[in-house]
Amino acid sequence: MIKYEGNGGNTMLDKIVAIVKEAAAIYKSAGDDLGVEMKSSSVDLVTKYDKAIQDFLIEKLSAVVPGAQFFGEEGDGNKELTDGYCFIIDPIDGTTNFIKGFQHSAISVGLAKDKEIVLGVVMDPDLDNIYYAEKGKGAFLNGKPIHVSDCELKTSLVLFGTCPYEHELAKKTFHITEEVFYNALEVRRGGSAALDICYVAAGKADLFYELILRPWDWAGATLILKEAGGICTTCDGAPVDANVIQSYACGNEKNLKEFYDIYGA
Repeated sequence: MIKYEGNGGNTMLDKIVAIVKEAAAIYKSAGDDLGVEMKSSSVDLVTKYDKAIQDFLIEKLSAVVPGAQFFGEEGDGNKELTDGYCFIIDPIDGTTNFIKGFQHSAISVGLAKDKEIVLGVVMDPDLDNIYYAEKGKGAFLNGKPIHVSDCELKTSLVLFGTCPYEHELAKKTFHITEEVFYNALEVRRGGSAALDICYVAAGKADLFYELILRPWDWAGATLILKEAGGICTTCDGAPVDANVIQSYACGNEKNLKEFYDIYGA
């Protein structure tokens, strides 16, 4: 397990899992007044709970790794990875779901060391499920090991994102999704990339893609996916980069190869 000098012998992963579970209590405390505000557009929303959870995570995680940088969706933190330790956080991935009471949102924390993600924790506060992984140590859901499926596309349950902030990609997204639908078992739109990726990691779904995805949406979940035996790339098969806003696809070797053919057609 990863250890940080001066942490009293407890693993860093244990401490971060505990902090994310505490953050879930803030999510669950939400009442009718969510304090919804509009950011860049009418579909880019933030609530007072996004802000409260991010503030809580920064305060508590800073105590676990003094001097760590923060890279996240809300506030004025860094917008790129730096050398040393850097937390990549999304306080509520699936804010629209949260606002509407559609129970598919996540609290996501990734930890990078020298720009490499080495730890990921994703909490589903609605179902009390916590996914976590540490580089080289495997992936877990509520303490039990998880692994991706080995399904071909024709037997894959496929999850996808709709790039809600880039409406110009709607036609391409739904054209690709139509072709995937004809070639897969079924398709679903969840609304939380972090949680969708964890579903693929746990074999609850088999493939996920979105034509534009922000790094804080996938950073924590991607280590979980990789430690569960999964593969992640851009939609055309290139490596993903946490300092770049780009497309994203994950699954296994079989179904991703078939997806690349559809994407490139």
